[in-house]
Amino acid sequence: MTECKSSAWIGLDVGKKTFSAAIDLPVDGRRRKLTDIPCREFARTPKGVEDFFAWTEKTATGLPAGIVMETTGCYSQHLADWIGKSRPSIPVTIENARALHAFIQSLNLPHKTDRLDAQAIARFGTERRPAPSVRPSPAILALRELSRERAALIKARTELRNRRDSLSTEVARRHNARTLAALTTQIEMLDDEIKACVVEDEELLAEVHVMTTMPGVKFVSAYSILAEIGSLKQYSAKELSAISGLCPRILDSGTSVHSSYMSRRSSARLRQILYLDSVIATRKIPVLSEFYSRLVSKGKKKMTARCACMRKMLLMLRAMVVATTPYSENIEKISASA
Repeated sequence: MTECKSSAWIGLDVGKKTFSAAIDLPVDGRRRKLTDIPCREFARTPKGVEDFFAWTEKTATGLPAGIVMETTGCYSQHLADWIGKSRPSIPVTIENARALHAFIQSLNLPHKTDRLDAQAIARFGTERRPAPSVRPSPAILALRELSRERAALIKARTELRNRRDSLSTEVARRHNARTLAALTTQIEMLDDEIKACVVEDEELLAEVHVMTTMPGVKFVSAYSILAEIGSLKQYSAKELSAISGLCPRILDSGTSVHSSYMSRRSSARLRQILYLDSVIATRKIPVLSEFYSRLVSKGKKKMTARCACMRKMLLMLRAMVVATTPYSENIEKISASA
């Protein structure tokens, strides 16, 4: 065993109905063997969270240094919310699944079980000491759910419209038309809910108003971008490039491997929105038009140039929001100072 700090980290492996919890407790100032880390399973409910803390208080004295879990969509988010309500003083980290997967692989464990995963995640907390996750505001969370629900309904409506001309029977065409009408009604109702959600939050409304002054960015695009990543003010330019998944990832090894590609480490929906908006923005915004033409003239593929314009466009939107300045021709100066 190796020496370690006295604070204990808790690792959670979260499932749909249960979660496994492991406490990486030091023994005489040294780390336990990974498989000896105390671990138990609890129901993924508010009652299960209380049972978990009762067990934690018996197993370890004092508050843990933090709780870390893998991102599992709504399951980890709900669990983090229950933990926050029960013990708001304990920092909770929802860690990127890729980082945890790489760490667990590095341990070269002989098996893969929920118990072993929880123990490995607890050890990740002890070694890496990750920063607590920042929970998006209730307005952003509500907007995200409404925005994604709207996108799902529009996708379903498009599929039905594409099937319409292939239907040969009157009964099938009638059902298709009724479903299309119902979906359209639901989308219109969602639009009203989304507008109300944006209007009720002054910060959201201000950012959307500034963003929509850029050519190519409509109300739907503005709120969808904010729904996916939250307020643009909270990021530096470098952080925004990374979280959007638009920054390049370089592969350079020896004399034969020299390439780069888009990292794609974030919301695919965000990149879809930026792609559609950049098609119009590149034609209407001189800075983007010149940037795109310059990249293509240097031999870059058109899609590569398009992705670079998407990234530049997002950084321009951030600069406008930070400076609370509508779009103007001297946007480059605004971007440099923001």
